[in-house]
Amino acid sequence: MTQKNLNAPYRLHGVNISYFTGKLEAYMRYKDISHELVDGYDLGKIFFHTGIKKMPAVETPQGQWLYDTTPTIQWFETVYPDTPITPKNKALAFVSLLLEDYGDEWLWRPAMWWRWMPPVSRRALGTRIMKGALGAPALWWYFAQRQSREWLWGDGMTKDNSDAVRDMYFEELEFLEAVFVNQAFILGSHPSAADFGYFASMFRHFGNDPDPAEIMRARAPHTYAWLARLWNTKAQALGAKQHWVFPKGRHWTPLLDRIANDYLPYLKANAEAFRDEEKRFDFVGKNHSFRRTKTTFYRVWCLEILQRHYRAMGAHDKARIDGLFAPVGRISKILNARQISAGMDDLFAMPKPSLKGTHISLSSPRGWRLGAQPRN
Repeated sequence: MTQKNLNAPYRLHGVNISYFTGKLEAYMRYKDISHELVDGYDLGKIFFHTGIKKMPAVETPQGQWLYDTTPTIQWFETVYPDTPITPKNKALAFVSLLLEDYGDEWLWRPAMWWRWMPPVSRRALGTRIMKGALGAPALWWYFAQRQSREWLWGDGMTKDNSDAVRDMYFEELEFLEAVFVNQAFILGSHPSAADFGYFASMFRHFGNDPDPAEIMRARAPHTYAWLARLWNTKAQALGAKQHWVFPKGRHWTPLLDRIANDYLPYLKANAEAFRDEEKRFDFVGKNHSFRRTKTTFYRVWCLEILQRHYRAMGAHDKARIDGLFAPVGRISKILNARQISAGMDDLFAMPKPSLKGTHISLSSPRGWRLGAQPRN
């Protein structure tokens, strides 16, 4: 029996327009992990088993559950260790982790902008989601309004910075296009966690929604080709010999600047607001600022994880990371700062046994489907 058949097939609860479902699907396809995609709109069912109103979630053949793509993928890496997505070099492994986290969290806001602000995308995606979730496509306007209110206007976007949020997409296309002119994946010959972190927004939102997809085809054809390449690449076909490339070149500078002077300071400000029990905070970065943005406890945990990995590196690898960011600013100050804990380690220790029968019944599944946490 081959390794890939030992614990498969898995049931992947998600939908084929979902930001994070696309990320996890791409990983499972790359590792050739047998799975079937099942209705992820029914968040009530996922909540029934996990206590989390969030997709995607994975149900194992043994009846256990996994959720949140980062710890889910990390667990799969222990079960299917061949052709790992984390470079062996500690410094490069940290770069991969940092880029995955950045792609997951920082690109969420522009992904929401390009899905819910342009009229064509707003109507097309709103119709599709409401048809899948409630069988009521005519209510597309309700969901579109809800999403833009919840994740844009209600989360730090204003008339003053709306164009800047929109243009975050162009910033990432410029970086990625320069990378893929010279190599197949972000850090070399094989996909790393960095690729899958970027893939979440670039595939299901930017690469498939009507307005941003047309922009990508016209402005960034190498990036558009990377989406298809990652979606269709199998680790076995690439082979076990991996050639990783440490970031170099001027095209990396704007991205490193955003990470050092916007993203990591944003995580720090969010953690401090969480510590001070503030539901919202004003963030002022070098390139991007958000007024009265929401305090997100999950991003407190994101910063914790980055700090742990940075501190676990040896002096040589830390120096290499510090040198990479030196032209744009020090990141060691944030990564060495006193940790603020979100207390989420146990929550993301995977896999989990089903909670079936312990806390809730599905007496009103339609209500769960409509009212559940939309971020996925």
